[in-house]
Amino acid sequence: MPLVRENSQLYEVIKVDAISGKPLAVSGIVSTSGTTTVTGSITIANTSGNPVPVSDSSGSLTVDGRAYLSTISFNRPGDATAYTAGDVVGTSGSAIQTLSGIGPSNGYVIVQSVEFLINSTSVPAGMGSFRAHFYTASPTAIVDNAAFDLVSGDVSSYVGYVDLPTPQDLGSTLYTQTDYPGRLIKLASGQTSLFCEIQTINSYTPASGTLHTLRVKTLEAGL
Repeated sequence: MPLVRENSQLYEVIKVDAISGKPLAVSGIVSTSGTTTVTGSITIANTSGNPVPVSDSSGSLTVDGRAYLSTISFNRPGDATAYTAGDVVGTSGSAIQTLSGIGPSNGYVIVQSVEFLINSTSVPAGMGSFRAHFYTASPTAIVDNAAFDLVSGDVSSYVGYVDLPTPQDLGSTLYTQTDYPGRLIKLASGQTSLFCEIQTINSYTPASGTLHTLRVKTLEAGL
């Protein structure tokens, strides 16, 4: 490694370019007294004079961050069957939602924001808060209006939930959000998606066939 002599002491140093932040290299022993400025291109070499490679090691020398947004939309069944407190909301075929591209395979993400929208002009009587349950693998099959159940076979892939307040009437749309819940999740190997079930906490009677949209934003955690 290159050495710098200052006040009779030798120090190993790596210099970086002030603009790009990439490591530069120094060959030989550089002595300095006070402040020394090095300009131009220089080479890092070992004691045998051979160049020493300096790698960013896939980001280990820098602070890298990636943000992800996954959005899913679905229409609930064409009926007005009342929900009982604790039921899940989905389609007649499935109440399991797939949040694709939510983070890196086998990597960690932090849930930053969850938004839930319902295409309706008024809040149904009795509607209250919701809960978004997350899994790293698709859970046991469940359909709209069935009671949420964390079965034993899904426990290993279950990674918790985020609560959403009672939706607000924004004219033509009902809207609710939770920001910075801070839930840390490790995605499964080979999997860049999360799976979600939306549970109603209160009993209410929905409108027929309404469009529901779920948006989940995450931030990659370089652990």
